This record gives sequence, C-alpha cells and structure tokens, in this order.
Amino acid sequence: MTESSFLKADHHVHSTFSDGTGSLRENLAAARRAGLEAIGFVDHVREGTRWLPSYTAAVHRVASGSDILVTCGVEAKILDLDGRLDLPEDLSGVDRIVAADHQVPGSSGPIEPGIVRLALRAGSLTASQVIEDVVTGTEAAMRRRAGLLLAHLFSILPKVGLSEDDVSAQQIERLAGAAIRSSAVLEVSERWRCPSERVVDSFRDAGVEIVASSDAHEPTAIGRYDYVARMSAAATGLTVARGAA
Repeated sequence: MTESSFLKADHHVHSTFSDGTGSLRENLAAARRAGLEAIGFVDHVREGTRWLPSYTAAVHRVASGSDILVTCGVEAKILDLDGRLDLPEDLSGVDRIVAADHQVPGSSGPIEPGIVRLALRAGSLTASQVIEDVVTGTEAAMRRRAGLLLAHLFSILPKVGLSEDDVSAQQIERLAGAAIRSSAVLEVSERWRCPSERVVDSFRDAGVEIVASSDAHEPTAIGRYDYVARMSAAATGLTVARGAA
C-alpha cells in the first residue's frame, strides 16, 4: 500500500438509511468526484433494526457495475465488558461489521458519557477504570467476532473528559494483539480525528491492517481528508514492515 492508495478509499460513509443526508447513489457519485477507488457504505443498526434486508439489497444494486469497489457494512456500538455488539441477528448481505465505542462498555450495558463524567467528578469512577473498561470491552468484541473494523478507536474518551494520553502503552499493545489475532482492521477517522499516531504506530507494528475513513454523514465530506492525510505516512508504514518480514 502507498500513501496515495491509502487515501483513495473511504471505508466508513453513512446514508439516509440511518443518520446520513445522502442516498447511496449520491454517496457513490461523491466518491467518484473525490477520485476514490473504494467506498464502504456503513449505517447504524441496533438489535431491533428491521430495515437491514432493504439496505443490503440497495447497496448491492448500487455496487453492481460500479467502477468503484463498494462494500456493505453496519455500525454497532460495543455494549458491555463481554464485547457484545448492538446488532440484529440476521446479517445476511453484510460484508463488514464496524464496532464503535459510542458509550463506555459496562458490566451490565453501555454507560452514557454524561453519566460517566458525573461519576468521575464524584469519585465513584476513576479515569483508569473507565479506560480499562473501554479497552476490555473492545478487546472482548474482537474475540467474539473476527474481522471487525474498529471505528474511531478511543473517540469516547474526550466525551468523558479523558484523552488517549491516559491510555497506557500496554493497553494499546493488548488491543493491537487482539486485532491481529482476530483479523480486525483499524480505521483512522477524519470526523473524530483519532486514533493518535502513537496508537496507529502500535497497530501498524503489530501488522494490523489500517484504513482511511471520513465517517461522513453528508456527501461533501466523503474522501475529504485532513487529519487522515497527515496520518497517512504512519498508517502506510505497514507495507514497509510487512515487506521486511
């Protein structure tokens, strides 16, 4: 992979099937205008989502005959420390599951950022506990399902008043190791401007595949990179590492 090819794909784009403003066809046209060679359609689902068959059928219709490689994905939040994902049972037609840390995984379910902030202020939770729960839930999700795409890893931390600097090198290495064992993929997210170069370096050195994404919710953001472009050299060092092995 070269920096150029890394930036010619967008693996995380939302449509009107969930909370995006562009239809599938509008998003594909935007990808073409951006000069992309691959696009990953990804829409939010929950356990009770009923429109998934219509979505997967529509994605495959749009993909048919396209000059751009199209994949069909769904995004689900990590629910708990056991790594359960908020997914419908039937995933027929889905190429990729995108796992996201929208909330902090807890022992009995996800905890909203506002509640975590209050608990941190009150002292009933510590920063190290919150970070360990995020790491544990993410690691467990990878053990449960092979081939996950890890969306905007650690984006939950600023929402609760913490940062990636609070994550230890050992915790990052744990996640990178789990990713390589489960064939998980790490995205570098334009929208959330994460993960940091330190995290990308660790995953790259472990041999994890790293991809670019906008997490676009409107067509004009598809394949438009600033943070991702600045991180591309760190991400594409993966090729050098693999070639030297």
